[in-house]
Amino acid sequence: MRHSSKAFLTIVAVCGWSAGLIAFQQPQPSGPGSTYQVVKVCSLATVAEVKKFAPWPPHMDRFAKAEEEAIGTRGSSCNYPTVHVQVLSFRQQTIDTAHKAGKLEPVSGVGDEAYVHNNKERFAELYTRVGPHLLTVQMDIGTNQKFDTVKPSLIELAKVFAAKLR
Repeated sequence: MRHSSKAFLTIVAVCGWSAGLIAFQQPQPSGPGSTYQVVKVCSLATVAEVKKFAPWPPHMDRFAKAEEEAIGTRGSSCNYPTVHVQVLSFRQQTIDTAHKAGKLEPVSGVGDEAYVHNNKERFAELYTRVGPHLLTVQMDIGTNQKFDTVKPSLIELAKVFAAKLR
């Protein structure tokens, strides 16, 4: 994924789920007086772990540095050549908004509840709640691929990140 594609995916995610993203900015205390602790997404998985499930051509390795980006004060994201990963504070409203905006397919074995979404055969998305966190993984769908061929890798990659959020 080129840098402009990364920016596009971020913009699509922000615009497409704007009501849910407003919810991301709200504090999510887990107990009296506590606040949500932002997770540094890039520290959760190595570039090699990501590339195992979301391969990219060797010439893209120069773009494979894990680049951490803040998402407001409630989350962070990490970009790879073919994948964009975000971890934010969870709010049920986020999942509810995603359900209303498009077709979400429930999947099991990833976090506490998880859903995949085909974004017009351009990229596959997975949303999952992992305790107090919302994990989203967006994976490019290559030119000669379809959502159904990318979905198993997307789910397996999300499992890697979700396990490290526990």
